[in-house]
Amino acid sequence: MKSTISEHLEKILQNLPKIPWVYQMKDTKGGVMYVGKAKSLKSRVGSYFVKTNDLSVAKRQMVAKIADIEIITCQTEVEALVLETNIIKHLTPKYNILMKDDKNLAYLKITNSPVPELIKTRQKIRDGGIYFGPYVSAVEQSVRALRRIFRIRNCRVKFAKRNDNIQVTDKAGRTLPCIDYYIGLCPAPCMLHSSKIDEHSSNIARVQAFLSGESSTVFADLEANMRSRAENQEFEEAQSIKETITALRGLHERQKVRDIVDGDIDVCIQYEKYDKTYIALTQVRWAQIIGVFRHEVASSIDEWEDIMIAFLMRQYVSIDEADTPDFPDILLCPKDFVDTAFVEFLKWQKIQLEIPKIWPKKNLLDFTRDQLREYAYKRELATLENKSLTRAHMVNVLERLSYPVPAKWEIVFECYDISHTDGHFTYASRVAIVNGKPDPSRYRKYKIKTLDDGMIDDYASHREVMMRRTIEGIEQDNLPHLIIIDGGKWQLSSAVSGIKEGIWKSKNEPIDPSSQTEHSIPSWSVSIQVSENIEHGFLHPKDTSFGAPTQEWQIPIPPICSIAKREEEIFIPSSSVPILFEHGTPELMVLQKARDESHRFSITANRSARTKAMKKNILEELPGIGPVTRRKLLKLAGSVNGIKDISSAEISKICNIAQVETLRDHGII
Repeated sequence: MKSTISEHLEKILQNLPKIPWVYQMKDTKGGVMYVGKAKSLKSRVGSYFVKTNDLSVAKRQMVAKIADIEIITCQTEVEALVLETNIIKHLTPKYNILMKDDKNLAYLKITNSPVPELIKTRQKIRDGGIYFGPYVSAVEQSVRALRRIFRIRNCRVKFAKRNDNIQVTDKAGRTLPCIDYYIGLCPAPCMLHSSKIDEHSSNIARVQAFLSGESSTVFADLEANMRSRAENQEFEEAQSIKETITALRGLHERQKVRDIVDGDIDVCIQYEKYDKTYIALTQVRWAQIIGVFRHEVASSIDEWEDIMIAFLMRQYVSIDEADTPDFPDILLCPKDFVDTAFVEFLKWQKIQLEIPKIWPKKNLLDFTRDQLREYAYKRELATLENKSLTRAHMVNVLERLSYPVPAKWEIVFECYDISHTDGHFTYASRVAIVNGKPDPSRYRKYKIKTLDDGMIDDYASHREVMMRRTIEGIEQDNLPHLIIIDGGKWQLSSAVSGIKEGIWKSKNEPIDPSSQTEHSIPSWSVSIQVSENIEHGFLHPKDTSFGAPTQEWQIPIPPICSIAKREEEIFIPSSSVPILFEHGTPELMVLQKARDESHRFSITANRSARTKAMKKNILEELPGIGPVTRRKLLKLAGSVNGIKDISSAEISKICNIAQVETLRDHGII
């Protein structure tokens, strides 16, 4: 079907040339709606008005509003590509705005002030400030750490330069100098002494060098200063610098690439999931990951290559001569580009396009893909969170999995996840979803007891927790209507083995049916026959083939499934084929919500145990620190972390010189 167009547009289409030009599609008010480029302008623009039923919804909406088309002559395809990008950046037409910003990204900024600040911001504007990033997490923590380590001001006092002199124009309600000066966190440039302003400027310069990747210079200066202080027997100052170096190295390591790569590298990945398209760019400079851009593509007008090129050109082309693009030496992508103009542009800018197949560059590609998958997953969850979940949705889940549905009362789903730290502090979590809503009163955490410390075995962990939960459920009559395991079919198999083991261990103490009410035994309970060879059978609500029975019980056996995160596949014991719920449905969200809540809760349990163990044991492990000294320190500080805040004079009243040195050597003070 050919669309109905005006005589004006008809004449324009008839006279379009077959050469590289840039075109702008305008509405009735003369506003530019879309900017594009084409190798053959006549073929590309004409395609919008032929067989419009084959176009996407967004493209049909745009075509219906076109009142005029303006064309710009170009000599080459590369020139057309650059011009198209410049116009889009300048005009930001409605149908060219492909990406929605990731609101989780933030920048570190050194302000353009006579006495600069280091602040966090989510907007990068031309205000004379120096920006670093964007960063995806821990920005507030980094700002606090850098302010403390480099001794730069943490205040909103405003300064101005008048007649070559710096003046305070707004104290921001503070008494100058503030407490930071007296505890050694700021040189107090607000006192307007030239030496203090110079010291603060020097500290800002070191921050800038550190964030710019010149960390080796910063570390060399600090280490030289530390040695000089030690030689002059200024031991407290030397120790303070040593702690600064340690803190900086920790901050520095969080930004390092795992494997060293040569040159400045950009990594670009596209990912389609949940009926949407996502795109990400990782920037590597000085062998460090300095930024990760992640976006959801909001327009469905262009194909994947068009979107990739549009995104990358917005990175590499500037409409302002003062805003110099940050070109990499190498661009890593999962596959080659067909667009010859873009390939020529990369050659023109001396950017080498690579499709990595082996490490370490392949690791960067995988890293970017994993970041994008997680971003897409979290955005989808945020969308689903707006939907209200009910008991009816849980009923639908049970029916879809071919499990019995209780006729009345509440429906309970439980989900289990395992968390550990390199095999230490291994915990399982249990969360409960009741009639569509989380019920924290039923949450539990299980410390895994059957694994040796340092041993990693998620399968054994699932088996243990299911065995313990089954015994508890039989004894307390509180088994859920569905158990959800975070993992794939192998985690499910281990969980099923644990349930069978739990029944086996409970078989000598059967439940007395007469002691149970109609409400306490779910209507879908089944009779199973328990025998000596139960461990060789396959547990299923309808399975009674365990051999010659020794006794028969009526036990509510909970149905069970697992959910694999990457493709959201649902596995059940009676089928080797995964069940796929339609994406975006409340039924799938019930399972996702349970899985994500159990993951969060298990990590919390692991972290809590880790922190408790550290606080409990570190003082006990220090040589020369006896129980009396430990008690006095903890009573005064409140915690191990609080010891850092105790003054040297107070610590000297509790500890002798050797003990003070031990505390310093181990980073306690």
